[in-house]
Amino acid sequence: MKRKEQGFTLIELMITIAVLAIIAAIAAPSFGNLLIKENLKTTAYNMRDTLKEARSRAMLNRNETVVCTSINKSAIAVTNAECGAVLTNYLTSMTTSLKKDSVLIVNVEKKINLKTTSDDNFVFSARGNLDSSKTITFCSSVGSYILSVGIPGSVDITQGSAC
Repeated sequence: MKRKEQGFTLIELMITIAVLAIIAAIAAPSFGNLLIKENLKTTAYNMRDTLKEARSRAMLNRNETVVCTSINKSAIAVTNAECGAVLTNYLTSMTTSLKKDSVLIVNVEKKINLKTTSDDNFVFSARGNLDSSKTITFCSSVGSYILSVGIPGSVDITQGSAC
C-alpha cells in the first residue's frame, strides 16, 4: 500500500502568505490611527490629572502653581524656567524645592498639537483658583479633546472632531 503524504504544497503556502500580506496592508493604516487616537486620549487625561494635582499643590503649599504643556501653541518646546516665568516672584523669592513643586509640565505625545486658540499655561492661585476660565484643545488627524477649566479649578473633557 502506498501512503499519501500529508501537508501543504509550496503553492498553497505562498497563496496563504499573499492573502495575509494583503490583509495586513489593509489593516496597517487603522492601527496607525488607533495609536494616534490613544496618544491623544492619554495626553488629554494626563492634562486633566495634572491640573487637579496642581490645584491641590497650590492649596497645600499656599503658593501659586502653574501647569504648562511640553509644547506651546507654536509647537515649540517649553522649559521649566519658561513655564515658571508666568508665576509672581518665581525667580527671586522661591526656594529650589518650592520652584520644583510649583511648576508642572504635561508631555504632549507625538503627532498631537495644540489648537492655536488654546491656553498653554494655567496658573492656580494660593487658594487653588484660576483668575479666569480657560480652554485647551489637543488636536490630531483623527480627532481632538477639549478641556475646559473653570475658575474654581473644575475640569471638563469633551471629545471633538479632527482639527
